Amino acid sequence: MEYFIILNKCAGGNKARLLWPKVEARLKQLNISYRTFVTQYDGHAVELANQILSQITHAHHSDAVVMAAGGDGTLHETLLGCIGYYATYPSESKIPIAFLPIGSGNDFARALKIPLHWDKALEQILHCSKAASLTVGQYTNLDTHDEGYFTNNFGIGFDATVVHDANRSSLKNSRYFGKFSYWISVINALRTFQGFNTHVKIPGKPEDVYQNAFLVTTTNLPYFGGGIKIAPDASAYKNQLDLIIVEKPNPIQLLLFVSMIFLKRHLSLRFIHHYVQKELLISTKDSRYGQIDGEELGERTYNLKFETASYPFWIR
Repeated sequence: MEYFIILNKCAGGNKARLLWPKVEARLKQLNISYRTFVTQYDGHAVELANQILSQITHAHHSDAVVMAAGGDGTLHETLLGCIGYYATYPSESKIPIAFLPIGSGNDFARALKIPLHWDKALEQILHCSKAASLTVGQYTNLDTHDEGYFTNNFGIGFDATVVHDANRSSLKNSRYFGKFSYWISVINALRTFQGFNTHVKIPGKPEDVYQNAFLVTTTNLPYFGGGIKIAPDASAYKNQLDLIIVEKPNPIQLLLFVSMIFLKRHLSLRFIHHYVQKELLISTKDSRYGQIDGEELGERTYNLKFETASYPFWIR
């Protein structure tokens, strides 16, 4: 087995840069065959994944794995590159993706029971013997007809606003204080965030309208936001997506929401709405920030179709 590693040294507030020498030393100690490709800018992992798969195909290399080493954003870009390649060459057998979680959020790792410590995660990868087909989210912008995919979630509203603010915090790239940028952004967003108009359409059913949406997240995993279990029963092994809509809570409802989420009973609250579908449509009338797997989309309105897709992952 040969591992083609896409490494984001900036992941986790540069934590990955410090950990990588230890990872590499372990690979050499175990005489593992690998090649490393280091990302240089946002979106570079997409290009690298495409280049790697082209090399593997031309070399007729059937015993290969593409490993994303970084955070959820690195995994997201790696998936996009791989799916993009096979969209061009649909007859080729798909090379699986492994994930070495050395970033900050690592919600994908939590959901798939990948150890969060690099040495145990690497050991699990190296002892894997076959790929597992996992569900990933697919979305289509119905205005532009652009398509995209996500391994974790597509969020509109509160969570995306937090991502936007945290990415602009002076603490963001600090190894020790980076996580505080997220929680400071949470507090600021709670103070200032305004609800927005959201429409949900399930094929064959009447449209649901929420005039004061606070958080709209479509996910195939239980976790978001670095370990918050927003959709407790969601699973990448199920061919479905979970949509969670939280209407803007008042202070008492907010405290209730926070309390209940730790008990995994928040979905019973009357201002929280839960859908489980293979296909659904979401549109917003007001501009709000959006995010995919923690990567910013900017502030805009949305007119989206969500569906399930699948890809092989190197997960034991």
